[in-house]
Amino acid sequence: MTRAVATVAAVATRLCARTAPTPLTRAAHAPMREGTQPASQPSQTVRASVRAHPHRRAVSSTRAASTDGGGTADDPWNKGPIDLDANLYSYLLGTTREPDVLRQLRVETSTLRGSQMQVPPEQGQLMALLIELMGAKRVIEVGTYTGYSSIAMALALPTDGVLVACDTSEPSFEVARKYWKIAGVESKIEERLGDGKTTLDDLLTRDGPGTYDVGFVDADKRGYWEYYEKLLKLVRPGGLIAVDNVLWYGKVADPTVVDKQTEAIREFNRRVAEDERVTQQIVPVGDGLTLCRVR
Repeated sequence: MTRAVATVAAVATRLCARTAPTPLTRAAHAPMREGTQPASQPSQTVRASVRAHPHRRAVSSTRAASTDGGGTADDPWNKGPIDLDANLYSYLLGTTREPDVLRQLRVETSTLRGSQMQVPPEQGQLMALLIELMGAKRVIEVGTYTGYSSIAMALALPTDGVLVACDTSEPSFEVARKYWKIAGVESKIEERLGDGKTTLDDLLTRDGPGTYDVGFVDADKRGYWEYYEKLLKLVRPGGLIAVDNVLWYGKVADPTVVDKQTEAIREFNRRVAEDERVTQQIVPVGDGLTLCRVR
């Protein structure tokens, strides 16, 4: 099971952070994901020092390397990142199995403010695949928004599986409930409306430590480390913690961006990379997804 999850992560890391398609028009008033503000557009040029390993020399670059490699002589990239433009991304979507209910939800969500918070189809499929590979039965999701990721995972759960969906927005849950019912997974969903940290504390008291297989965080960026620490108690050894938006539209690699959310994600990424309690990897799918196997 562990080898299978690691294999999927290794393959997925070959993807490059994609250039997002032009967003559809969004309504002026709609629910927001817990503690999250609308994201600003990414910088056109990343002027960052990219460090592939904590003991390697930093590599400064303003453009993607060629597919034949890149980097420097003492720190070469054996394979440069793919330029995932709109044409190639459309091809990727064409090979992605997206259930029709998720496509319908994606279309509806595209009209809402904050629609960029919804995970893309390829990430939803990856999450579903990980659920299947692990044989997971119990999942916690912190930050449900309109329900795309919860449906993708719930569809992959067995009939007796449970997904605890946590969010602070009742309007978000209203949309999610509609599609949980259409997808036929409403019996697998346990709603928790309220502060995510409080909900995780309540679940630990109710269910005890190590009682969940997977935890997925896509909520308040400044609260990531607290969510992570609480999930380390709730998720069993050998289980998975997945954290979204860790590349943050490329802003984590731009030293000129110093807002509190970006700084919080940088600090989270640094601390997880050094945390010996987990085996981890950032997968450049969507807006960056950290996968952590609890040791």
